[in-house]
Amino acid sequence: MEVEVIEKLSEMLSERVVVSEEELKVKAMRAALMALEFKASNFSEEDLKEVVCSFLECPITVKSLHFSERVEISGMSFYHLHTAKPTRDDFLKAYEEYIKAKSFLENLEKMVSSMDRFFEGYRAEGFFLRIYSNRNRYAVFFTTISDAFEDAEVHASLAAKFEGEYVVAVKVEEKPNDFIKFFRTHSEKFKRSGVRVWVVNPYEMSISPFIGYPRDSGLISRFRDPKFATKIASILRTKVEEID
Repeated sequence: MEVEVIEKLSEMLSERVVVSEEELKVKAMRAALMALEFKASNFSEEDLKEVVCSFLECPITVKSLHFSERVEISGMSFYHLHTAKPTRDDFLKAYEEYIKAKSFLENLEKMVSSMDRFFEGYRAEGFFLRIYSNRNRYAVFFTTISDAFEDAEVHASLAAKFEGEYVVAVKVEEKPNDFIKFFRTHSEKFKRSGVRVWVVNPYEMSISPFIGYPRDSGLISRFRDPKFATKIASILRTKVEEID
């Protein structure tokens, strides 16, 4: 399985020169979902480490990119291709991705715990793609709203294939910009495809519906604000200032 994920991740990083270990780990989760689909629920944290290792230390496939050169900047580690000379913009992009990935990884465990509590009474399997089973089945992929924006077609496609309900669980953000852009661009597509988007607040250990509700009506009362998705839809369908 690792080889398929490594090859997909190499495609995703084909235009990158500098990366961080944190970015590789988060993007490996997305690559696993794309390459393995629902088999990604069997992809462990140890598997992720092997994928990251292939990019930084010893490639396990000839199609793996190799960011072999390590650079320390203010206590942060970045890695770049041996065959390229990084520019300032390369490092700025890597830093931006590092900050986003670091925040997500630091909160992932609490995001999963929050979702487990929400699905109390359901059997849970998987890591970053978690399958919850009881009277209904839910596939829950943990990510950020900006990454969900990029992977919208992937999520819509998977929702159509899953025998159950497909949920994209995104971390709460300080600013609403990315959520507004996401809603205006993808909300109708996701509703047609049956993709739910729920916001996880790892600090409060709570879940709020952003797009879509579960068919299991017993779960609705477990949301922090069960009417949140309805309120958001009403607000964002009104004319708001375009956000770049």
